[in-house]
Amino acid sequence: MEQRIITVYCLIDEYLKVNGIKDDIRAEVSNSEILLVGYLAVSDFNGNYRKAHKYCQMLNFVKIPEYSRFIRRLNRLEQIIEKLFSWLGKLFIKLEGTNIYSVDSFPVELCNITREKRCQLWNNPDFKGFNASKCRFFYGFKVHMVVTTDKSPVYFFISEGSMHDVTAAYGLLSHLPKGSIAIGDKGYISSKLEEFLKKLNIKLSPIFKKRMQYDDDYFIKRKIRKGVETAFSMITAKFGKVIKATSIGGFLTKLKLFLVAYSIDCFLKLDEEKQMLLIN
Repeated sequence: MEQRIITVYCLIDEYLKVNGIKDDIRAEVSNSEILLVGYLAVSDFNGNYRKAHKYCQMLNFVKIPEYSRFIRRLNRLEQIIEKLFSWLGKLFIKLEGTNIYSVDSFPVELCNITREKRCQLWNNPDFKGFNASKCRFFYGFKVHMVVTTDKSPVYFFISEGSMHDVTAAYGLLSHLPKGSIAIGDKGYISSKLEEFLKKLNIKLSPIFKKRMQYDDDYFIKRKIRKGVETAFSMITAKFGKVIKATSIGGFLTKLKLFLVAYSIDCFLKLDEEKQMLLIN
């Protein structure tokens, strides 16, 4: 446990130094320490900031401000959290040798669909979407994500629940390296999207059950796509049905923390030689 905390702190601190992100000279507690506590909150305490705050106070590993100031500091680091995910994603792309990726999305509810008109965090009809895997409507966001064959996340995009996967894929998949192959489910079947990506030297290879007898790689693609499904189940298992927050900004910050925590955990699973190779 202690070794993991030290490793995560060093990783976050290295990222901030490499990208020239400096602490406010007036702050007694560094951004690295704030982000470490945020990571522990979503990784070990299901998103409960207060429990993580008390835990770090008890262990006295890092300096930590009083609780309300900690929350304000953490919410101000939302863009840095997103950039940390992107930085790790680039490291995973560097490590990936096959250039094969899988893409999918999963819903994140703001509240139960029956309470959508009374949702206090945000009231917007565009947040109402349809979860095809569960055949039901939901009210909230969609997280669109691209992962490697090793289940390591490389890109994500958060949209309102009503956005179609194809629409999000235009911006998401266009960042992949040239020569990449992106595998998605039937929700990504679009001739226009395929043509768009083809111009960027990226191949979209969606899975279509009705044509499986004509697709020699159908079962291989199904196996590869299991990676993104596994990644989603591991992320959502951390926060359960609903992410608890008192503001929409706090909600998005915590959601991004869950995503970057999964990315950090993927980094920690690499052997030390690969970790040092990626960072250096």
